[in-house]
Amino acid sequence: MNKQWKDIIIEVIQELGGEAWLQDIYEKVEEKYPEKLTKGYDKTIRDCIQRFSSDSTKYEARGDIFYSVKGLGRGIWGLNDYQNEENKNLNFTNDDSVFPEGKKKLAQHIRRERNPALINRAKELFKLKEGRVYCQSCGFDFESKYGDIGKDFIEGHHIIPISELKEGSKTRVQDIILLCSNCHSMVHRKRPWLRVDEIKTLMK
Repeated sequence: MNKQWKDIIIEVIQELGGEAWLQDIYEKVEEKYPEKLTKGYDKTIRDCIQRFSSDSTKYEARGDIFYSVKGLGRGIWGLNDYQNEENKNLNFTNDDSVFPEGKKKLAQHIRRERNPALINRAKELFKLKEGRVYCQSCGFDFESKYGDIGKDFIEGHHIIPISELKEGSKTRVQDIILLCSNCHSMVHRKRPWLRVDEIKTLMK
């Protein structure tokens, strides 16, 4: 059966756990569908994902199947809540499937450098002002929930995406918002990224 690229990509990402680096998607396609490996197949995969993702400017509104896990340009794509017709009535209650994991791979990526001192300084100043560290969106406090292991734990969100910064750009502490892991992930679910006030509205 001659599968469409959309269905192949869905199948591959499902096998990779619902989210995957583009490089891992390419390798899985090479393994499962060698007959599809025409010249430029990697670009075909990228274009197909973007046509079926509302995160992309190439979205064709024919089904919002894929989403950019960490924002466009990061190279990680996931599946939205999607099931094809043949899978809707499957019963997974007694599924005894096992999956091999742990294989070592060499992955090389070019990424924008982050400065950990910036996030640490943002935490310090926030704690001096507020007396504790908590999510500026939902108010979650890791230390209150998890005890000592959660002390001062929080993620720093760049208001201006690092992918949009020019080399040598300077970021101020005021450009950082402290978010819990859940709110940080939700901010990155759409492109352009959701604002913190929009996340707060969604939680009401």
